Amino acid sequence: MSIRKNPFKKHERQNPCRSSSCPPRKNPFRLFRLHPLFLLVGIWYALTGELFLFLLCALVAIQHECAHAFAAAKLGYKLNAIVLMPFGAVIDGDLRGISAKDEIFVAVCGPLCNLLTAVFFVALWWIAPTLYAFTDVACYTSLSIALVNILPAYPLDGGRIFKGLLTRLFLKKHPDAARAERRADGVCRIVTFSFCALFLLTFSLQCASGNPNPSLLFFSVFLLVGALGNRNKAAVYSRLDFSFQNALQRGVEIRRVAVSGNCPIKDVFRFLSRDAFLVLEVYDEKQRRLCEVTQTELSALFAAAKTPYEPLQNLLSAPFPL
Repeated sequence: MSIRKNPFKKHERQNPCRSSSCPPRKNPFRLFRLHPLFLLVGIWYALTGELFLFLLCALVAIQHECAHAFAAAKLGYKLNAIVLMPFGAVIDGDLRGISAKDEIFVAVCGPLCNLLTAVFFVALWWIAPTLYAFTDVACYTSLSIALVNILPAYPLDGGRIFKGLLTRLFLKKHPDAARAERRADGVCRIVTFSFCALFLLTFSLQCASGNPNPSLLFFSVFLLVGALGNRNKAAVYSRLDFSFQNALQRGVEIRRVAVSGNCPIKDVFRFLSRDAFLVLEVYDEKQRRLCEVTQTELSALFAAAKTPYEPLQNLLSAPFPL
C-alpha cells in the first residue's frame, strides 16, 4: 500500500500565510459600519433627550450580533462587519451552505444572549436591590430586543429559526433538500407578510385615534424589505484562517490529535487552541494511519471546502487508499 506523505501541494498557493510574512491584521474599527439613517435617528433622539436610550439599544444590538458571530465561528466562519442600523444592528447576509440545524443554532444565539443578559440583571437586583435604578433600562432593553427577535418573521432570528424547523420537517417527508427549503421559504414569507399587515393595521388604527407610533411603521417596512429582499446575496462572513505563522515565529508547542478520514472538517475546530499548533493524524476505518495534516494545511483545506461538513478524506488532493 502506497500513501502520499504530503497530499497538499496544490493547496499551498491558496494560503497567503505560507509566505515569509502574513498580511496585516484587520483594523478592528472596520468591524463596524454606520448606516446613514443611524446617524439621523441618533440626532433625532439627541434632540428629544433620549440619546442615552438610543446608544444603549445600539450596544445591546451589537452584543446580539456578536453572539451570532461567536456561533458562526464554531462553524469556521469569521465576522467581517456589523452594520449599525436605525433600529438595531445587522450582519447582512446568510451563512450559505450550512445545515438547517446549524442555521437554527446561529440564529438562536442572538436572542439567547440578550435573554441571559436580562436574567443577569434580574439576579443582580436580588443581590443588590439598590442597583435597580441604574440597570433597569439595560435589562428591559435586552429583554425587548430578545422578544422582538424571536417573532417568526423573516429576517428576524425567529424567522430563521422557524424556517430551519420547517426545512427539517419537510425533509422528513421528502428527501429533496432544495424543495424542502423552497417550501419553508414560502411559508416564512406568508407569515412575514401577515405580521407586516398586522403592524400596518395597528399603526392605521393609532393614526385614527390621534396617537400613532412611528416605530410600528418602520418595523413593518423593515420586515417587508427583508421578505422581498435578495436572499441570494453573498454573506458578509468569510472562512477563518487558522494557520499559525505568527506563533511559529516565536515557537509554540505541538498538539497531535488522531481523527478518522470521515470526520467533517467543522468537527476538527474544537481541537484548535491558541497555545498549541495542531497536527492531525488521519486514520482509515481500519485504524490504519494514512497521513498527517498540519494546522496550516487544514486552513488551506477549509478555504477550498464547499461546506463545513465535507469529510477530511474528500478534501485531500489525492484519494485515500482502500
